[in-house]
Amino acid sequence: MITRDQEIKNGYGEDFSFIGPAERLIFFDIETTGLKAGRAELYLIGVLRLEAGRWILSQWFSESMEDEEALLDELQSLITEKRQEASGRQPILVSYNGDGFDIPFISQCLRAYGRQDITKSVLSFDLYRHFRGLKSILGLTSMKLKAVEGFLGIAREDCYGGGELIPVYEEYRRLKSHGGDEEKRGELLEMLLLHNAEDISNLPHICRLNSYSSLLSGGYVLDGAELVNVDKRASLDLRLSLSSGLPSEFAYEDEHYVISASGSRADLLNIAVNLYEGELRYFFADHKNYYYLPMEDRAIHKSVGAFVERSARRQATKETCYERKQGLFLPEPEIIFAPVYKSAFRSEQQYALFDRQILTNECKLLEYASAVIRYAAAKINTKTREKMV
Repeated sequence: MITRDQEIKNGYGEDFSFIGPAERLIFFDIETTGLKAGRAELYLIGVLRLEAGRWILSQWFSESMEDEEALLDELQSLITEKRQEASGRQPILVSYNGDGFDIPFISQCLRAYGRQDITKSVLSFDLYRHFRGLKSILGLTSMKLKAVEGFLGIAREDCYGGGELIPVYEEYRRLKSHGGDEEKRGELLEMLLLHNAEDISNLPHICRLNSYSSLLSGGYVLDGAELVNVDKRASLDLRLSLSSGLPSEFAYEDEHYVISASGSRADLLNIAVNLYEGELRYFFADHKNYYYLPMEDRAIHKSVGAFVERSARRQATKETCYERKQGLFLPEPEIIFAPVYKSAFRSEQQYALFDRQILTNECKLLEYASAVIRYAAAKINTKTREKMV
């Protein structure tokens, strides 16, 4: 077995609090000769953890089938050590699709050796499972690790996938068993270790995606709200201070909303809402209790309409049971401010009458901002699905 330890010199500035204390985290990744334990071998385990304020990356590499159990021993020793450091609290294995592959593979290997399953003594946090719901919002067609790294601007030296390296490992083993070219064997070893090392050392950076999750779950406060007039058109401008800055631009635009977070203030989300100026209608719910007055183009309650000549009134329908309102209106993706106005009964777009007092209602404005962000995320999802069809 070959063991390699190295310190990640610049450390990590990411926020891991959504997972747990940094001291309890073990970022890990494995390399195998196939997808199913029992039919494939475990040939490399890599781990990254914080030790005395330093981030240490360790790799345990199997040079032959006889080394496989030794790799498991190393992992068990580290987990035991971490548990002791944390005063008995469970270490947290942090992976990318570890719940779907790495952990089940290790568990099966341990059973094959008649060993206790050490994965049962730890907590697992799978970054892939945690972030996969962001795929469409990020505009990605895949949530594979390298695709996410590319989105975040994380550069790699390694250009291979895990499956592509299986023949490389087999060639390494062949050269090792036959005493082949040492220089060539060294090159192959470096290829294998580099791929695994970059997979693991980049995992902490993937945690930056949590700022997008935080954005969708309301991780912000209202930084400002004002009514703005540009080119004789009014808009409501909202500024949201995010709990953590977005690592890449977030942008959405349609006829009602312009949302952006970019530039030097990536922790500030701007929402510009185009207000509608003109006439809209408020539709009464119980149309059977109303008359429609064609000459006045409005509905009135029957208790009042009884005094109107029969020729000037008729039974209101859902479509004609309204009163008209002139003013400035705020488009709403969800009902936050009431009452609700529309251009027509069957129109999906709804509005609230805009009042300057809205600007002072921080609670409602935050509710409104959340509704707009959810609306934009859903629209981005829909557009992405349409492109994929």
